[in-house]
Amino acid sequence: MAGRRPSYGWAVVAALGVVLAVSVGISFYGVSVYLEALTRGPGAFSLAAVSAGTSAFLLVSGVAGVGVAALLDRVDVRWVLSGGAVLAAAALLALGSVRTPGALVLAYAALGVGFAATGTIPASTLIARWFPQRPAVAMSLAFTGLPVGGAVLTPPIAALVRSLGVAGAAPWLAGAYVVGVVPVAVAVLRPAPATAGGPAASADGDGVREALRTPWFWLATTALMLGMLGQVGALSHLFNAVTERLDAVAAAAAVSTMALASLAGRVLGSALLGRVQLTATAALLLGLQCAATLGIAAAPSLGAVVAGTVAFGLTVGNMQVLHPLLVAERFGSRHYGRILALSNLGVSCGMAFGPLLVGAVRTGTGAYPWAMAAAAASAGAGGLLLVPLLRAARPARAARLDAVRT
Repeated sequence: MAGRRPSYGWAVVAALGVVLAVSVGISFYGVSVYLEALTRGPGAFSLAAVSAGTSAFLLVSGVAGVGVAALLDRVDVRWVLSGGAVLAAAALLALGSVRTPGALVLAYAALGVGFAATGTIPASTLIARWFPQRPAVAMSLAFTGLPVGGAVLTPPIAALVRSLGVAGAAPWLAGAYVVGVVPVAVAVLRPAPATAGGPAASADGDGVREALRTPWFWLATTALMLGMLGQVGALSHLFNAVTERLDAVAAAAAVSTMALASLAGRVLGSALLGRVQLTATAALLLGLQCAATLGIAAAPSLGAVVAGTVAFGLTVGNMQVLHPLLVAERFGSRHYGRILALSNLGVSCGMAFGPLLVGAVRTGTGAYPWAMAAAAASAGAGGLLLVPLLRAARPARAARLDAVRT
């Protein structure tokens, strides 16, 4: 199948887009909805307790991704996705009945494991196996499910939680998670033709260890960790930051504009990412993210806020998919899932601590402009770290680190 993309591979891409939309919409984007609901009304948790749960969700999902990647070398991806969906559903049911902060954190941690097993690690690993030569277009199309899940599922989830509370909404959300993932995974997804009889890569760790010895791995992981720290930190405080500077109407417009721009950016990226130099694109997007975050922090009017959030949204729509594409371009498809999972562990740490950093700076300075500037500086630093990798990216297309592939 070298050089050829099996036609059934596109059905796999479409199915993975659905799986990602469901898993990301109910878990990743749903977390912000659950945070607000769990901190109000009788028996409410403190903001600190729910924030700790959110950080646990992000950190555990990164750690669990390493185990999920190793499991994918031995177990059919359909059963990994199905098991992850069932675990996520159980975690959502638990989230609706927890009574103590410790139980809350444990429920969020379990949700993180379920999310790791139904998110970007299994999706990008399967795509890399179906499209080992040119995964960019396929991965970009499948990852369109990320912003779609946020845009399409967040409003009904929010309405359901407002109407029934987390306890009443939990059974519906758990059922939707299983129904949205398991039938699609079992009925449509298939192992890549070259690996239909077993795992896609040998279980030995030589290729993984070789990748970990390269400066590229550590520089790229650190750069993307800083970028996602700035992105998630700014996103988590976007509504409050714009409200403080202007008003709640402008803040609502900013959030809606960002979501639409993210979806538009993802669609645009599907057409372009297979034709551009990925490392340079990532560096430019992190630079744009830095400038957009500063623009939002200093915006004097609604028009300026909208312009800033459009630019910011375009970066959000593409940074999520660039990480797996960069790893695939550099290291190829062999051991891909395990290498990506280890890199993703570092990136997940940035995502977990981004909101904490922005919140701490806001508390320390008493105003959001400095807090958003910290998020912008993190993105800018990530972009600068990618600059030394630009020369290394050219030969990577022609020869993807032979030591990793042997």
